[in-house]
Amino acid sequence: MTDGDWRDGGFRQRRPSVETLAWVAASMGRGSRIVGYRRLTGGVCSAVHRLTVERRGMRTFVVLRQYPGGLGLQGSLAKEIANLGVVAGSGLPVPSILATDVAGAWTGGAPSLLMTRLPGHVHLNPAEPRSWLTRIAEIAVLLHSLDLPAKMFRPWTDSWIAPLDGFQVPVDAQRPAVWKAAFGVMAAPPPKDTAVFLHCDLLPVNMLWSRGRITGLTDWNSIHRGARAIDVGHCRRYLAALYSPEWSEQLRSLYESIAGVTLDPWWDLYALLHYDDSGPKWIRGQVAGRRPVDVPGMTSRVEVAIETALRRLGCG
Repeated sequence: MTDGDWRDGGFRQRRPSVETLAWVAASMGRGSRIVGYRRLTGGVCSAVHRLTVERRGMRTFVVLRQYPGGLGLQGSLAKEIANLGVVAGSGLPVPSILATDVAGAWTGGAPSLLMTRLPGHVHLNPAEPRSWLTRIAEIAVLLHSLDLPAKMFRPWTDSWIAPLDGFQVPVDAQRPAVWKAAFGVMAAPPPKDTAVFLHCDLLPVNMLWSRGRITGLTDWNSIHRGARAIDVGHCRRYLAALYSPEWSEQLRSLYESIAGVTLDPWWDLYALLHYDDSGPKWIRGQVAGRRPVDVPGMTSRVEVAIETALRRLGCG
């Protein structure tokens, strides 16, 4: 394996191993060779590299995701591979699989996935926030319109939310009563809602942009069918933490206008509550220096979003 170490929950792998580069070259066809590689920012559980492959005088870029020393994460990689197969040909901007080595047999023990490179880059500094949020709402509506197979989302099997005594008010909460009221709402059984196809990790850091358009959706290891507010709510939580509760509310309003539906407030609150004391660390690692991160203000901004959601439920 290559040199590297764990920092802030993510593996900072400096370069792919010799075995990995040989596997990539062989996977790309006879005569292929790797002439360059670059570590991509933002991954906290895996190492992602853009590789330059040369074959017959032509150069192309591919993307390599690896879990160095992560044989225990084979299941996660296998899920992503299967899910990419589900969304292939769906019309969504997703990568195509070029080669897989789930066991790490050819890559020095690192479970690996080789994919086509999607155009664009993670865009976290929009000059026109409303346009940026509109594009996110549109891609979410498109995603939820797809009739694709996936297992049903079941919140009570989520280890974070059950049992209810697992809920904890963040240590830096400004108004603990808001959080406790929200936890109380979760004691009720979840309401029935139309089940749609879900990404379940629909965050700004998992979207690629080019010329004002979303050109890629990444990280496909959590697909389900369930309430559309789950996807939108997870994105809203991220927007509130990183930007403002106003941006979070704008996304909800834009989505409802475009989709012509009202998001279920219980499921919206459920997704917003997937925030705890580890949230700032994860978000900072995912942003990876691509924009300033106001860590001290995160919890209070999410708190405002939760309070607003409670009011929609008639609890505020």
